[in-house]
Amino acid sequence: MPRRKRIQIKGIVQGVGFRPFVYRLARSLHLNGFVRNTTNGVEIEIEGTKSNSERFIKMLRTKAPPAARIEEIRTDKLKYKGIKNFTILESKSSTGFTQISPDIATCGDCLNELYNPEDRRYRFPFINCTNCGPRYSIITETPYDRTRTSMREFQMCHDCKEEFHSVTDRRFHAQPDCCSVCGPVYTLHSIDGRRINSPDPIAETAALLKKGKIVAIKGIGGFHIACDATNCGTVKSLRKLKHRPTKPFAIMTDQRNLTKIVNLNNHEKKMIESPIAPIMLIKKRAVVICEEVSPNNPYLGVMLPYTPVHYLLLEKIPYLVMTSANIQDEPLVKNGNEVEKKLVSMVSFYLDHDRAIENRCDDSVGYNLPGKGFSIIRRSRGYVPVPIGLPVDAKPTLAVGPFLKNTFTLANNREAYVSPHIGDLDNLETLCFFNEMVEKYKNWFRIVPRLIVYDLHPDYLSTKIAQKMPGEKVGVQHHTAHFASCMGENGVTSKTIGIIFDGTGYGLDGRIWGGEFFVGDLVNQQRVAHLQYLPLPGGESSIKKPYRIAVAYAQRLLQKDLCLASASETGIINKMLEDEHNLVYTSSIGRLFDCVSAMLGVTTEITYEAEAAINLEYIASPGVKAHYPFEIVKSDNLVIEISSMLRAILKDLQRGVAKSKISAKFHNTIVAFSLSVADIVRQRYGTKKVCFSGGVFQNRHLLNLMTKRFNARGFTVYTHRLLPNNDGCISYGQVILGNTKIAASL
Repeated sequence: MPRRKRIQIKGIVQGVGFRPFVYRLARSLHLNGFVRNTTNGVEIEIEGTKSNSERFIKMLRTKAPPAARIEEIRTDKLKYKGIKNFTILESKSSTGFTQISPDIATCGDCLNELYNPEDRRYRFPFINCTNCGPRYSIITETPYDRTRTSMREFQMCHDCKEEFHSVTDRRFHAQPDCCSVCGPVYTLHSIDGRRINSPDPIAETAALLKKGKIVAIKGIGGFHIACDATNCGTVKSLRKLKHRPTKPFAIMTDQRNLTKIVNLNNHEKKMIESPIAPIMLIKKRAVVICEEVSPNNPYLGVMLPYTPVHYLLLEKIPYLVMTSANIQDEPLVKNGNEVEKKLVSMVSFYLDHDRAIENRCDDSVGYNLPGKGFSIIRRSRGYVPVPIGLPVDAKPTLAVGPFLKNTFTLANNREAYVSPHIGDLDNLETLCFFNEMVEKYKNWFRIVPRLIVYDLHPDYLSTKIAQKMPGEKVGVQHHTAHFASCMGENGVTSKTIGIIFDGTGYGLDGRIWGGEFFVGDLVNQQRVAHLQYLPLPGGESSIKKPYRIAVAYAQRLLQKDLCLASASETGIINKMLEDEHNLVYTSSIGRLFDCVSAMLGVTTEITYEAEAAINLEYIASPGVKAHYPFEIVKSDNLVIEISSMLRAILKDLQRGVAKSKISAKFHNTIVAFSLSVADIVRQRYGTKKVCFSGGVFQNRHLLNLMTKRFNARGFTVYTHRLLPNNDGCISYGQVILGNTKIAASL
């Protein structure tokens, strides 16, 4: 007997070809009814036999489009009506919200059409379909329809309309669908705004790049600054113009040329070719690329083209530097006016198009960690705004995140919407970007925050913003948020050890923490051990001059003067130490890396964050087993003392031991004292679970060593899989602890 059912689906089911898929599936199973987008997701009603209805529901999961992500299917029985066909209805508004698809890299079918002279979209730089193209970056409101995106400005031509309404076509209800007749166009401009007349602006851009010009290129989520990666003079010029002396640039190349410059393993190949198409840090292979692209670095940051215009450019010039188009620490520029205003000193030309970027989105960045998969450094394009599940029920919550590498998280019930990478909140432009995205997230996901969670640092701009917002407010300590973030994304809720190593974070005692050991669950976290407190002369201004840290640590712990600073500067530092004047005390592992890097003469001053630590990691010899001595002072709070380690490092230097071996022994020492502390904590508190978090764990050599040694010692190790180790994970952890603190106080 025929029956009728309502099926409600939550997840990423809009903008990914889901309604056309449902239509074809229903027709193939002789089911009648309808499908439509709602602000809750997708709603389906079907009529047909019991067996076909059950097959339909099962196949919704097993045969869904590749970019779809189904999180929940709810079914209800309805009264049979005897409908005679199956249709796609207009979108319906409701009180809920829908999830939004990330931007998706160009698919294989579209690439085949791009290069097919017989296809009407031959060499069309905006080719897309239901399986690829812009989504997040063009949306203004939900539910996702063309009228609610920046494609609303482009009326479809007759041929595109036919595709859009043809159920057998790959572009059936593809909202960004367009062609050269009705779609956006690229135009080339000089930096003063003058349009360069050219029958092929993309080919003209490639020619300029080959001549050594630096050009801004508009993509999906913003502009890149591009130049020929094999032209060393141009790369040097870009470094000077961007005030970026040594920080590596990313390279874009195609699949054919990728293996010429990096040693690609199967895991890296799978990830870099995925619809996310991130920048991946992969071992260098050859010297085709200028050394200036990634100086003194064994890795290259590489990505494959992910939009049609990238493929067309790479036909003429195989290796492009593609770096974010922004003034240092500001958001990406997203239109021609911003290019002319902000990049006038950096680029000579810019390749623009007339489809508005509604939502800026940086490239995501990460690397493959053996046995763990893709480790994220920056979570942005290809990921946002996909929600991450929560291990606790959350009331409507806004967690404003940290000051550096800011993200915010908007949450409700068991879903957390982590923002794209916002950046450092130290300028007006980034603050405006933060406020803009908070309002958009609240609108898209229909969440009005009742709980505001912030970092305890009283001077963080994010903290000051939070305190002015309406709603209940909860402060969360920086490193406990790291801990909760790692626990939360791994679904760990019971007693666990947290090892949190980073550069800086405001401690409960007012000092700067960063070498922390906790034990606890998602309700209570107790600090049980830490690196000994050591002085930063001049406070956090020392971070950019690691030699000052080395001078101060050696003087305080060993009463030795290191010949790293001038006599006058050394005297000033010693006077600060003697008088306890203008000092900040820290337990930071990040600062310890800075100290050792400077002692070895690897990096004495930095030009970008964590440069000293990164360079120290890269020189470490593999296969070294020895470590330096250290002491653990046992009390209620264990303290790791490192004077014997620093003394031994200086002795090795005096004996002429290779710096690569000293670096390896130093890394091994971090692992050794971490294991020693964890063994004591396990014995005291009876748990073998351990979470690693904090920016120091972006050091893949250290993370590999820690993971292997802890597993061998019988610990169960959890690391980040969905979020970065760095402060990009903080806001998610704030959501968890903010809600558990409120619940515990009731």
